Amino acid sequence: MPVDPARRYETLAWVFFQMSAIGPMFGQLGFFLRFGGKDIEDKRPRQRFVDETKRLLGVLERQLEGRDWIVDDYSIADIATIGWVNALGAFYAAVDILGLDDYANVQAWLERALARPAVQRGLHIPAKPA
Repeated sequence: MPVDPARRYETLAWVFFQMSAIGPMFGQLGFFLRFGGKDIEDKRPRQRFVDETKRLLGVLERQLEGRDWIVDDYSIADIATIGWVNALGAFYAAVDILGLDDYANVQAWLERALARPAVQRGLHIPAKPA
């Protein structure tokens, strides 16, 4: 967490963006793609979460333009967001439906984040069954 008040404020704003938008929307999309939602005949609810997830990815894409991390330096904003963005491809299998490859800044950010040793360790908590 940055010490500088302006950077601290910006970091907290992005953490709340994750908490209020990315987490709930990406999680609901995951429900429709992986769990009970896939059995719902009416596809409009699923499409609503596809569209909103794309919109949120666009917000993140613009924020990452010209920077390595969400708020200049690697911070709690990145840590809070990495798992959700990673899950879109790694768990929800939503790469094609979302056109994830079209979000170059998000993809580059995710690759940088996933290369961090602490992130790699965190992805294995709890340990995955053998």
